[in-house]
Amino acid sequence: MAVFRPFRGCRYAAQSGGDISKLLCPPYDMIGASLKERLQRQSPYNAVHLEGGEQPDPVDPEGGYRRAAESFRQWLGSGVLAQDDVPSFYLMCHSYNDGETKKQQLGLFGDVLVEDYDRGSVLPHEFTREPAVLDRVALLEASLTQFSPLMTLYRDSDGTLRPVLQEVMSAQPAIQTDGSPDSNIGSIAFWKISDAETQRKISEFFEGRPIFLADGHHRYEAALRYRVSQSREKGDDPQAAHSYVMMSLTEFDDSGLQLLPYHKVVGGLSPVQLQQLEGKLQELFEAESVNLEQCGGAEGFGRLVIERGESGHMIGIVGPGGDNARLLSLREGIDWRQWGELAVSEAWVLDEQVLKPVLGGELGRYVDYSHDASRTVELVKDGAQQLGFLLKPFPMDAFEAIVGGGQRLPSKSTFFYPKLPTGLVFNRLDGTI
Repeated sequence: MAVFRPFRGCRYAAQSGGDISKLLCPPYDMIGASLKERLQRQSPYNAVHLEGGEQPDPVDPEGGYRRAAESFRQWLGSGVLAQDDVPSFYLMCHSYNDGETKKQQLGLFGDVLVEDYDRGSVLPHEFTREPAVLDRVALLEASLTQFSPLMTLYRDSDGTLRPVLQEVMSAQPAIQTDGSPDSNIGSIAFWKISDAETQRKISEFFEGRPIFLADGHHRYEAALRYRVSQSREKGDDPQAAHSYVMMSLTEFDDSGLQLLPYHKVVGGLSPVQLQQLEGKLQELFEAESVNLEQCGGAEGFGRLVIERGESGHMIGIVGPGGDNARLLSLREGIDWRQWGELAVSEAWVLDEQVLKPVLGGELGRYVDYSHDASRTVELVKDGAQQLGFLLKPFPMDAFEAIVGGGQRLPSKSTFFYPKLPTGLVFNRLDGTI
C-alpha cells in the first residue's frame, strides 16, 4: 500500500531566534489575517512568512508566492535553516491541555509517495475546492518546497509500531519547546530518526497499510498535480523528491487525537425559505426547548448535545436572534439507516434531508461553518445569521469504516485536533529523496 520513506528535512538551526516556539505557526488554513500579522511581528523567521495564510495576498498573490520562495532560499543560504545530511524520519510528541486534562499526540513525519486515490494507498474523506488547490500548487512551483505536513491517520491493530516509537522517545529529543499560546501550539518534543534498522521497520510497517487523510486534501492534490507536471517534464522517477509529500502520521487510537464537530450557521434566507426549513425540521425531529443560560451558555449547550446524543441522533438549534434554543431528536419510527451509512452523521442528515430539499444545490450561498459553539450562537444572536446548528463529532469508528470503504463525507464534517504545527521541518522537492 503506502510507500513511506525518510527524507532530508530542512530545519531551523540552533542559533536562529532562540525558542523555536516563536518560529512555529498553525497550518495555513487556520491562519486568518490578524493571526498572520501577529506571527509575522513575532519573528522575521516565523514559518508563517513561508506558509502564508488561508487567503492568498489579495493584491499580489504571485508576489506572495515569490516572497515565500525568496525567504526560504535566503534562510538556507544564511544558515537560519540547514538541511539534514542523511534521510531521516522525525517523531513529534505534542502535549496540550484539554480543559483540566493534559493530553499527548504522536506524529511520525516522513515522505509518502504521491499516487492517485484509486490506487488505495491514500484515502480522502472530502472533496476539494479548485482555487485552494491552485493556491498550494503555485506555492510549490515557486518554492520547490513543502512547508507544512499533511495530517494523516493509520491503524496499528496489533501494536507493531508502538514499541518502535517508544524506543525512539527514550532518547533525548532534538527539539524541545514549551509551545506558543498565540499559535495555539502546546509543548513539543521532536526526535530525528536516522538509524537504518529503525527506518526499515517503519517503512515495512506501512507497506501493507492505507493512510487516511485527516487534514491536507488540498495540499495532497496540489502535490499530485506537481508530481504529474514534473514527470511530464523530467520523466517519472519514483526516487525524485517531487514524487513525494511530507506527512505526519498518527495512529487512530492515539490518546491525544480528537475528532471535534463543525457547527453550521444559515443566513440570507427569505421568510418563505425560513418557514420551509422549519417545516422540514418539524417533519423529521422532535423538539425539546432548552434554556441557554441554565445549561451553561453555548458551550454548555454543545456539551448537552453530545451527552444527550450518546444513544442516537441529536442536534442543537438556535433560532433567529438567538431565541428558541431546542434539542432535536429524530422522530420515533424514522430509521436513519434507510438513508445509507453516511446518515450516521447529523451533518449529513441536516444537509441531505433538511437543507438541500429547500435550498437545492446552493448551500454555499446560505451555509457557513464554525468549530466554535460560542461563535456559532453569537452569530445568530447578533443577527449576522438566522439559524445556528450545534452538532456532535463524527464518530471515529464510522469515519474509519466509511472512508476505508471509499466514500467521502459531507463538507466540513470533521475537525481534527490538535492541529499540526508548521516549522518543525520543511521538505525540499528538488533533487532525489
